[in-house]
Amino acid sequence: MKKNFYLILCFFLILVESVNSQTKVAHVDTYELITNMPEMLAVQEELNSYSKEKEAEIRLMEAEIRSISDKYSDDVMNVSQEENEKRQKEIQVMQENIRLFTNQIVKELQEKERSLTEPILEKVISVIKEVGKENGYDYVLDSSKNQGVILADGDDLMEKVKIKLGF
Repeated sequence: MKKNFYLILCFFLILVESVNSQTKVAHVDTYELITNMPEMLAVQEELNSYSKEKEAEIRLMEAEIRSISDKYSDDVMNVSQEENEKRQKEIQVMQENIRLFTNQIVKELQEKERSLTEPILEKVISVIKEVGKENGYDYVLDSSKNQGVILADGDDLMEKVKIKLGF
């Protein structure tokens, strides 16, 4: 909430400054831009592939637990109470291992996404700055939804940025 307040405050300060000194302001919807970039679409495909691969591993682990659990259930009356407790603990350990593995995959997926998207985001910001300067703008605002821009009726640099990015 504090971040949103500062964003809105900055927007109004820029707007006041713009009115006072004829500052040129433009906007770009960075969310739309980034989500439609070929590089980002390739990243999403890679992340989806990785995710599906890991989901398959988890399903195999779960199937193994079900198989062992079914075997132990069928055999519950033929073994001692101690053996049944030992088997139950074994299954619990296996379930905990799946939970830990799942958490690790989530972390790996987040890190992979960050490492793959960071260079793309840096490139986009760089090109937006370049296009803004080339076209004489003092400020380029992000007009993505919920980014603090209430009205984006000025010059939209989206097409010029897309051309500069090559798509």
